[in-house]
Amino acid sequence: MRSVVFFTSLWPWDRENLRVLRVLDEFGMAWESIHHISDLSDLDSVKNISKGKALILFSPSGSPLLSSFQGLEKAVKCGESLLFLDKEGPVFCLTGASDLVPLLQELPALWRKDPVFGRTFYLFPPERELLLSLKKALPDLGFSFQDGHALLRLTYEGKRESTKEFFDRAKESAEKALRRRRKAFYLGGRFLWEEVGEMLLKKKLKLAVAESCTGGLLSHLITELPGASNFFYQGLVTYRTESKINTLGIRKKLITSKGVLSREVAQEMARKARMLSKAEIGVGVTGLAGPGGGSAEIPVGTVFIAVSTQKRNSARRLLLKGERQEIKLQSACWALLLLKMIAEKL
Repeated sequence: MRSVVFFTSLWPWDRENLRVLRVLDEFGMAWESIHHISDLSDLDSVKNISKGKALILFSPSGSPLLSSFQGLEKAVKCGESLLFLDKEGPVFCLTGASDLVPLLQELPALWRKDPVFGRTFYLFPPERELLLSLKKALPDLGFSFQDGHALLRLTYEGKRESTKEFFDRAKESAEKALRRRRKAFYLGGRFLWEEVGEMLLKKKLKLAVAESCTGGLLSHLITELPGASNFFYQGLVTYRTESKINTLGIRKKLITSKGVLSREVAQEMARKARMLSKAEIGVGVTGLAGPGGGSAEIPVGTVFIAVSTQKRNSARRLLLKGERQEIKLQSACWALLLLKMIAEKL
């Protein structure tokens, strides 16, 4: 088995990292682990982590990666990216995901003669108990714990034509194990926001959102998909109470009686967002990302998300844990998950 250890200076859930994983899958080089590291210049310490494995060092900054490498034979250059050959295995120094294909094509046959095909799946929420239940269903499953998603690693050693059946069967087994734990989850071959966007495009559904605690992060994730203008009509960041009243038109009496952090306000945010943009679906998010401002009734991490359509207005209260940025990302992903569950039925 010729596995790859992946070191990146980008955040693990960055789109470019995803492209690298997909290329590796196609070339039959299953990835083993992903490490987020800011300084990739010390090659010896990086190589000591996994001796005998192919290494990918990925940094858009380029040349600082290569300044201190000693004793390596340069094999191929593609753009600013380089492939080195070491007695223990190849070392890829990537500045862009698109450079990986020509470098892999030049890789000696020794490192590609026993292909191990891989697939990367994304699980949300990335809860440890869910991962443990998956390990029971799929003993050979590997995973990495990342912000926003758990990256699941499935590998298959055999003929290429048998891979689709294997991965489909493995995904079905994983979904059965997950359903025994919870009703709401996402398991797919792409990030949740990509999956949701593709579904909205296919169904020709228009979307509008009103955000508070996520500060525009939900709109950012939705517009990561090229062509998002075909389904995403409007995103409003109504952060202060006054903006919820003046911009969205939420009644002050409702906010006073129920509280700005409440199920009812989230539902009104979703409904008003939908009506203002004349969209089929509206999403509302309000909550407390911290680190301060919590109380016994409304602790830090309390988030209300709502999805509004013409026929229903669904809402959910969440109690999330983590730092401020983690809570914001989890809130946005939960909003996407609820949106997906409801839009699937439209």
